[in-house]
Amino acid sequence: MRKIIAIISTVLLLVGCSTTPVEKTTDPEVKTEPVVLKVIAPKGATSLPLIPVVLDESADVTFVDGTDVIQAAFVNPNPEYNVIIAPTNLGTKLASAGKTNYKMLGIITWGNLYLVGESEEALNNDGELAAFGEGTVPGLIFSETVKNIKPNVTYYNSVTDAQAALLSGNANMALLAEPAATATIAKAKEQGKELQIIKDLQKEFEAISGTVGYPQAAIYVLEDKYTENIEVYDQFISTINDYLSNIDESTMDQLVVDIDTITPEELGIPNSQIITKTWDRMNIRYVPANESIEQLQAFLQLFGIEKIENTIIK
Repeated sequence: MRKIIAIISTVLLLVGCSTTPVEKTTDPEVKTEPVVLKVIAPKGATSLPLIPVVLDESADVTFVDGTDVIQAAFVNPNPEYNVIIAPTNLGTKLASAGKTNYKMLGIITWGNLYLVGESEEALNNDGELAAFGEGTVPGLIFSETVKNIKPNVTYYNSVTDAQAALLSGNANMALLAEPAATATIAKAKEQGKELQIIKDLQKEFEAISGTVGYPQAAIYVLEDKYTENIEVYDQFISTINDYLSNIDESTMDQLVVDIDTITPEELGIPNSQIITKTWDRMNIRYVPANESIEQLQAFLQLFGIEKIENTIIK
């Protein structure tokens, strides 16, 4: 008995004195879940760059009407989204005032505003011009670029209302955004009316500011989350960039398929065919914010926003 106890004691002593750490067993079947970015974006033209990440499910994307929900996401004390796509004036104004921790990563759309009517000569005659977005990007770009005209300007609540005013005859020209501008021209033709784009506001703004287009909508991120998972965000941007750079005449059929897969209703656009006709006029392209300082300053001055250095990701 004493011999058995002595043997046990020796074994315990050896175990206790061992300096070799006990290795943790790992289950090779256990895998780390990939980080899936939560994204919120307005419906319409700003939804289109997100087509590839919706299709490959590499991001959890929510599309919303208007900007009220977008603004609430910016100021939420417990941020729900990793990425917010929003008008640059909205996100930058909140960031410059210290009301949000989101900062601009890059610009995604560069203007899609047009005047639609029978002819440009109508701007020199009495008449009615239906506009939208008073005090926001559409209204300010319009007032900055279209001056000394004779028609009476009436602002409506939305681009849809401005479109309706033009089609119903309550206005003989309208400020519209693509793809609604082309959709309106098509609907008017069905009614026997001949409308056309009579002024490109992006070119008008370029003539005034010297910059090509204007930074209309941007991608915003939380800087600390971006720094922690920069590879994930870089892949997100790369997926968008690769998709956008591949869109041309030869890939329009695939664009139609992709839009119809997600559905035009989800994206907030009239239909997929309209997008193929208006793609170039929507000016969708990604440019890092830190490479667009001059354009941002020229544009944001319209909103009284002067200091933008601390509102972008360097």
